[in-house]
Amino acid sequence: MYKRIREWIRSWRYLGHDRDTVLRYRAETDRANLRTLRNMSLLALGLTALMFAIYGVLLHQPLRVAILAGLAAFWIILYFYIDELLRGVSVGAVRGANSLIYLVSVMLYIGGILSGSLMSRGELGVLSIWMFLLVQIAFDISPLQNLLTVIPYAAMFLIISRQSKSLDRWYTDLMYTIISVTVGLVISYHQSKLALNNIIAQSNLQKANFTLYHTATTDELTGLMNRRMLFDRYDTIVRECESTKRCMACIVLDIDDYKQYNDSYGHPEGDQLLRRIGGVLRGFSSDHNIDIGRIGGEEFLAVWQEDDLHRCERMAEALRCAIEQMEIPHNSATDHDRVTMSVGLCILPGNQAQSAYVYADKALYRAKDAGKNCACRYDVETSRYMFLCNDSRSKKQTVS
Repeated sequence: MYKRIREWIRSWRYLGHDRDTVLRYRAETDRANLRTLRNMSLLALGLTALMFAIYGVLLHQPLRVAILAGLAAFWIILYFYIDELLRGVSVGAVRGANSLIYLVSVMLYIGGILSGSLMSRGELGVLSIWMFLLVQIAFDISPLQNLLTVIPYAAMFLIISRQSKSLDRWYTDLMYTIISVTVGLVISYHQSKLALNNIIAQSNLQKANFTLYHTATTDELTGLMNRRMLFDRYDTIVRECESTKRCMACIVLDIDDYKQYNDSYGHPEGDQLLRRIGGVLRGFSSDHNIDIGRIGGEEFLAVWQEDDLHRCERMAEALRCAIEQMEIPHNSATDHDRVTMSVGLCILPGNQAQSAYVYADKALYRAKDAGKNCACRYDVETSRYMFLCNDSRSKKQTVS
């Protein structure tokens, strides 16, 4: 029995979840509460302005006008303070949010208590009773915090009310206060629980959408962009090059003798090879801010905006060397004893950028025909293919 009571209290305190879940989503809850408080300050400012006009213009009560002027200043300062808090912290917890909400709640309770007891002239404390309901349901706060806030001020109201009202009127205050506090506690609990469930559901939906997007745009083996995503980026870069008049660089890479590697070492090892090469290419993509993806079984594509031909050539050669320097054994290769890559490169001006992949792919096949493990570039000015220097060549070779 005692264990069940403890479990019920824990479930009530954490809105049907565990403590870690509540703390994990507390930042979103605090942010929602601050937005509510900011909107409330605008509403309170409007009501204060209305009362200011009534007491100042119609009733000519300067003391109350002065009090309302101070209250209006408070709501204005509060609004801009909360707005600055929300703008300054776009993600993560907002420091002091819970304390600010508690402070405003206490201020509203005290205002309601004074209005419903000492200033009520012996009448029913309508404003106090409504405050005990409305303040509770205005914010999404934990049931324990809500209980520890409203109960002491409801008791304070009843104590002060007993000193200033008749017994019959006090009993009426007592009955309506109990109803108001109880209803407020019940509504506040379910409202806060629903708000937390909505935040959790929204977070899970965002994670699911991210997972789906990642699955749809990422190659499973290598972690690089898949063919569809990369060619979407290719089209985007083409449009950017056309509008900015910049050149587009395109590099096509193909693992040499990959079929023989699969036949000799088995398909699991072939997949592992793709994973290792994918890791190298991901690092290269991040370091040099270029887009690289897998577009076929053992074929990869790199695209970016580039105006410097020599830098583009260095990038192509660096990619080829990066794979060669992994020194992965490949005993079935026709020309080498390790895993290597052939590279095709093309850099075209913006008005011809759409054809960059076509020429880079043709340059790749020239590199394959020339003995593999080399880089070949299509030169747009001469319409010829040029081999870049590597360890097996001492100078550039040109072929038509």
